[in-house]
Amino acid sequence: MGKVASQNNWLDAAAATWPECRDFLARTPCAILPLGATEQHGPHLPQNTDTVIAEALALGVARQSVGLVLPPVPIGYSWVWRDCAGSLSFSFDTFREVIKDVARSLDRNGCKALMVLTAHGANPQPLKYTARELADEIEMAMLRMFYPDLDEIVADADSSVWLSSNFHAEEFETSLMLYLRPDLVRMDRAVAEYPPRSADYEMSTLPMGALSESGVFGDATVATAEKGERWFGACVDRMARVWRAFLERHLNLKVDG
Repeated sequence: MGKVASQNNWLDAAAATWPECRDFLARTPCAILPLGATEQHGPHLPQNTDTVIAEALALGVARQSVGLVLPPVPIGYSWVWRDCAGSLSFSFDTFREVIKDVARSLDRNGCKALMVLTAHGANPQPLKYTARELADEIEMAMLRMFYPDLDEIVADADSSVWLSSNFHAEEFETSLMLYLRPDLVRMDRAVAEYPPRSADYEMSTLPMGALSESGVFGDATVATAEKGERWFGACVDRMARVWRAFLERHLNLKVDG
């Protein structure tokens, strides 16, 4: 396809008109879909935490690369929190069908590559199999994104993770929200909790929701906006780098970083 400059090469699909979306996809047939959740995030963070973060990451990645930024999907696969008031969840199959329908719509509109960017940790599993099934149906290339190299990014954290690559409402997410939406964070309610590790959680149907009293898995009390800004920037940089490389491989589209 050639080479494009990333500056001004992204578009907010929700705020744009349909002719603007048509012209954008004709010029740059790439889109970014942020996936969030509506679920408990401890006593100090709002239930739309994952959605806020996912949308901000998608916009940040688009500004460093290219893409039609789609409206975030605010409900995900949140079965583990089904007993928490206000937490909403698609079933595994419903979640997959929602993603399939969005992908089919984009494919019909001429989109050739889609990044599905999730900030909710339970979404990647159903997403993996959804992308595999779509690969046999449509030609649009799909990239699944969930915090690449996160262990390296938060190596300077002041607390440890509950389990490797398993975090929720703790230092990392709380810091991101203090940077992105401090008005929604109640730091006076933040707690530290490391629920006991359980073989049943790893190997049976016991959900995370049965392990924690507060809904926090880690230490939210040490979160700061400064760490959130630094970590958010690092996440955007790495995601954008992966997306640019994906576009070059699959569409022969080279994007200036």
